[in-house]
Amino acid sequence: MNDTLFLWINASDPSAAALLLGRILANDLVYLFPLYLVLDWLRADVAGRDALIQATVSAVIAMLLAWIITLIWFHPRPFAIGLGRQYMPHDPTASFPSDHLSYAWAICTGLALHPVRRKAAGLLALIGLPIAWARIYMGVHFPLDMVGALLTALAAAWISLPLRRTLIPTLRKSIEPAYRLVFAWPIRRGWVRA
Repeated sequence: MNDTLFLWINASDPSAAALLLGRILANDLVYLFPLYLVLDWLRADVAGRDALIQATVSAVIAMLLAWIITLIWFHPRPFAIGLGRQYMPHDPTASFPSDHLSYAWAICTGLALHPVRRKAAGLLALIGLPIAWARIYMGVHFPLDMVGALLTALAAAWISLPLRRTLIPTLRKSIEPAYRLVFAWPIRRGWVRA
């Protein structure tokens, strides 16, 4: 089933425009997630900043979990076993779970733990869908790698949940003085929140 779904989504005779779009979606769209975290920090209140830190902690945990999974179970990428066509360069590292989506969706699941950012979490999670499609379309991932990424992200948020009332506020309180020092001028002008 995984192979069949992969071959159904993987590009067979794409145009140059389709390949360009695939590359942008597969590699560049993921940068919207950390950009959101940084820009939202500039306007967020305490509850919002706690959600942003929770999302960051969840992403770190997800990347650690993904790394552990690849150590325990190495699943080759489609091109490494001669399946389908590969349209962007990639090392033949383990494909399961997708690091890109584990990271992106862990930010979403971490945000979703906080009611003040659940809407943003849902919108960002939708942005993950074209990333998932493109990484399959370009031939570097299987569809089940994306399912694995979602499960990894959910596990990361669950692991980070107990930190919501302990580590997360402590991290925020340690980051805010440096933020206020670096952004003193925009804060004084009212362009960003203190």
